[in-house]
Amino acid sequence: MLESTLLLAGKTLLCLVSLGSLALIPFGLPGNVVVALLALLGPVLGMPWQDFWIIAGAALVAEAVEFLASLGLAKKTGASRIGLWGAFFGGIVGAVALTPLVPPFGTLLGGAAGSFAGAALFEFQIAQRRSGESVRVGLGAFFGALIGRMLKIWLGLLQVAWLVLALWF
Repeated sequence: MLESTLLLAGKTLLCLVSLGSLALIPFGLPGNVVVALLALLGPVLGMPWQDFWIIAGAALVAEAVEFLASLGLAKKTGASRIGLWGAFFGGIVGAVALTPLVPPFGTLLGGAAGSFAGAALFEFQIAQRRSGESVRVGLGAFFGALIGRMLKIWLGLLQVAWLVLALWF
């Protein structure tokens, strides 16, 4: 009786903490990786190892998708290598700057706005491109950052759903 109660409590707690870790993603933190690390406890609670590997693989895919969506859309709008560096550094600065000012969405919006500003500024000042081209690249970086983060959140939801199904069914 006690053993089954502890197993039930462990499964429930693991599912709730995994779901809660998704709240890290909008802040630029690796919530998908946290879900994968928590899924390491799954086999102790009766989940097959194959399910852990699927959840861990989804975490790696989520990180890659976020990165590639962000850079890919900026590149598609004509970003040079300089503009991509601007988007990268601008995203970091924007996320850090807006996090305390606009909780809880400051990190997400600041990262996207910083990517816009960094890409546009680097393209205009360093790459010597016209303002219209620089703004277009900045918009690509902005929307790429937002789309990448949204896809990462979606993959995190799939990870948690897989974990719940693997533990309970």
